[in-house]
Order: sequence, then C-alpha cells, then structure tokens
Amino acid sequence: MKLLVNDKQIEGAFNGPVTLAGALGTIQDSHVGPNEVIAHITIDGLPLTAERLSIWKDRPTNDFDEMLVATKSRGSFAAEALRMIAQRLRDESAPQRAQISEQLSQGRCQEAMESMFGYLQVWIAVQQNLAAATRLMDIETDSLEIFNQPGSTSPQVRSVAGYIDYLTEQLARVKSAIEAGDLVLLGDIMEYEFSELTDTWGNILLQLADQFDPQE
Repeated sequence: MKLLVNDKQIEGAFNGPVTLAGALGTIQDSHVGPNEVIAHITIDGLPLTAERLSIWKDRPTNDFDEMLVATKSRGSFAAEALRMIAQRLRDESAPQRAQISEQLSQGRCQEAMESMFGYLQVWIAVQQNLAAATRLMDIETDSLEIFNQPGSTSPQVRSVAGYIDYLTEQLARVKSAIEAGDLVLLGDIMEYEFSELTDTWGNILLQLADQFDPQE
C-alpha cells in the first residue's frame, strides 16, 4: 500500500505485513508530531470513517492500494472546530428561536417542544466542541479568558468559566420551564436570555479560535 502523509510519499513505512490498525498506530507514532493531530484519512478514495475502520481494521494493508493522511497542528484543528460551531450557532440559533417563540405565542405547544429539541442540540454541540477543543489543547477551562467587548476603547477581560456557568444556568431554567409546563416563562427565556447568549457565545468561540490559531 502506498502511503502519503501531507502529500509526501513515505517509503518503507511499515516493517513487514501489518494490519490497517497496526499501520495507523505506526503512522501516529512515526509521522504525526507531538503538536499535531490526524485531520483526515482517505483509503482508496474513501474517507476512513469510524464505521469503515471497524470493518477494515484487521485487514492487511496489502488489501489496499493507497492511503492519504492529512495532519494539522492541534491549534489549527481546534480552532477550525470552534469556528464551525460558531457559524452554526449564528446560522441556526436565531431562526430556530424565532420559530419557537412564534409557536409558543400561537399555542402550538407540541410543535414548539419539537423545535426546542433541535434548538438545544446546537447548544449541546457548543458545549461539546468547547470541551473537546480544550482537551486537545490541554488547557483548563478556568484559565481561558476573552474580551467581553471586542473593539471597545476599554474592553474587559473575563473568564470563560463564568460564561459557561451562566449558560449552564439558563439551560437549566429552560429544562425546568419545560418540565413545569410554564410556557410563558419559557418564551421569556427564549426572547430575553438566549438572544444575547447567541451573540455572546459566537464571540467567545471566535476569540478562542483566534487564541488557539492566530490568523493574520
């Protein structure tokens, strides 16, 4: 099997017969730097998904013709994920929130609850992506800081941990309102809290992305 890492062919990458799982271990140990991660793998033109890996992992590498491996710095990989979820938050959150508010005002409670499920998934993804990025960068959340008013003449540096606590508190209020069937309170939280939260967290994610991977 021909192996290319970042478009550079690696000769004699494996010593003797090896399974695909063994080959991936060798690549990780020998061709991925300590500050890098594997960003993408393609085998014979097909992306190596988790499902394909589970099926192919015990097959010998001779069963395949070509493996293409792309690596990125940890900072670049983490920043890319944060910028993507920030974009998703801004693209999906506002229209979903408006839809929920309209459904609640019209008494379409079942539809509002169905829409709420999708809306909350975006916020869960925000939390998961942030946690994954900090693990990848080996940074404690408590040590992260951002400017809460970017562009201001006197921006204030704030801890990200405080914003996480406030988001967690508001998500808990949403859950409590749903469980209590208090649709008036739920509508108020959507209108007055999550509108600002969307802007705030879009800014937080982009600032952190720039810290992990500064762009000129």
